Amino acid sequence: MQERRKFRRTQAKEKASLESKEGKSHEGTLVDISPSGMRIVSESNVRLGSQLSGKFKILPNSGHFYVLGEVAWIKPAGKDQPQGANEVGIKFSKVSTIPIN
Repeated sequence: MQERRKFRRTQAKEKASLESKEGKSHEGTLVDISPSGMRIVSESNVRLGSQLSGKFKILPNSGHFYVLGEVAWIKPAGKDQPQGANEVGIKFSKVSTIPIN
């Protein structure tokens, strides 16, 4: 199978806090990340195409990264995750080291 991604994904296991345009909060765990997007596992009910903003850390001793993005795909999480959790793919439209308004 040919890899379609432009950027290599880096594995991570950090908390991610996301918020929809409507102000609904979504918590999850960052699984992997690249300059163009990230994959999280979340028990929150997020919808395909939702616009999200959020913050997360890649390394525990580094500062936060702030992102704007869109939910590109959703699929059920693996058996090692909580029941009802989903893997969520988020495509970034903006990434910053300072809060994005």
